[in-house]
This record gives sequence, structure tokens and C-alpha cells, in this order.
Amino acid sequence: MSKLSEQRKRVLLALVLLMSSLIHNVDASSESSPTPEAYLAPGWGKLSFDAPLAGSYNLPAIGQAEDGAVLKSNGDPARLHKLMDGKVTVLSFVYRTCDDVNGCPLSTMVLYTLGNRIAEDPALKDRMRMLTVSFDPEFDTPDVMAEYGESILGDADIDWEFLTTNSETELAPILKDYQQSVVKDRRQEESVEKERNRFSHILRVYLIDEQKQIRNIYSLSFLHPDILVNDVKTLVMEADAASAD
Repeated sequence: MSKLSEQRKRVLLALVLLMSSLIHNVDASSESSPTPEAYLAPGWGKLSFDAPLAGSYNLPAIGQAEDGAVLKSNGDPARLHKLMDGKVTVLSFVYRTCDDVNGCPLSTMVLYTLGNRIAEDPALKDRMRMLTVSFDPEFDTPDVMAEYGESILGDADIDWEFLTTNSETELAPILKDYQQSVVKDRRQEESVEKERNRFSHILRVYLIDEQKQIRNIYSLSFLHPDILVNDVKTLVMEADAASAD
């Protein structure tokens, strides 16, 4: 990994920890606040083993990547399947104010690193798209997701869509189809001055091929840029070999 990528990772981690601290200070109900001494998932550091070489292994299909109605950050309605067309897709679910350093901030950092590394490879640059869907449509409106995306991407040339939905009703079938467990903290429902939602959720990131088949699901222990880069390359190599037959 380049020194620039390492610098970006350190900056992102610092921003995540700062954001977590600020959110904790304004939310008395927070149970804990991440600190620099807190446990950090493997994705934040150097991979402890050599990732298998791209193309040296198979990624069997796990199931169908389902469709769903979403809103793009400019407010336009879209369908997940349409956004996936013709691309290897990396799909994640987050909420913008998540303060678990090993939750949404981790997946965002890993995807940012992945996107930069893919963008630097001319053979891969136009072959992958990343989709991040908020599971907090109440607060994560299209305008908010646009600002969120801009704050992450800066001037990075990454094919990355930041999406939301019209309502929890439209979001629910998407979460169900992808078996993405999300539970809202209902203790906030009676607060008339509620400024944000809080959720308990399982971290899951999905790798989807050009035929819209799920080929891998990454959890906390295996969500690492080195693994994702080689998995994306493997699917691209597979698609190229199939088209050459």
C-alpha cells in the first residue's frame, strides 16, 4: 500500500474518532465512546496474512442480489438492479451518524481505500461500482447523503453512489432481502428534541457480480481492502474469460 493510502487511512481514522467523540458529548444516552485505545477491526490495519492471488480461487454464487427502490443523492428515484448493470458491485448499508468505529466508519474507510486502488488500475477502473445505502431515511435525506458523499470523496475519482430511500417502509424489504439486521433504538422515540437515530446492526458488505449474483459477504473479521481488491479482480477475470469463450 502506498504512503498516500496509509496517510488517507490515518486521516479517516482520526476523523472517525473525532466524530465519535463529538456525537458522544451531545448524546447522553450513548453507552460508550470509542477512543484511540479501543479495539480496532483488522480492516483498519495491515492484513495479518497474504491475501490469495486474484484468479487463484473461485467465489461460488451465494444467492441473487435483489432489487429495490432507492433515491440517489440528487433526489432522483432509482432501482438497485439498474445501478448494478454491467458492473461488479460492492454494496454496503450504513447510517451517517454511526459512532461505532468498527461499524459504518470501518466499511466506509475500507470502501474508500478499495475505490482508490481500483481507480488507479486502468483495467479495473470502469468495471466496479460501489453503492452505499442508508438505513436511516428519516435523517439521511438525499441532500444529506450528497453532503456525506462529498465529505468522503473529496476530489477522488471513484464510482460510488450514496443512496437513501423515501421511507422505512420502502427500506424494509431491501434490508430483509439482504438479511441485513438493523434494530432502531426505540428509547428515543418519545424524545421531542431527537437529533439523530441510533441503531444496532450487523456489519455486512456484499460483493455482487455482473449477473447480479452475490459472490461474497464480508463481516467484521474479513472486511479488508486487500481482500476486496483481489476478489473484485477475480470476478473481472472470470467475466473476461467467459466473454472470450
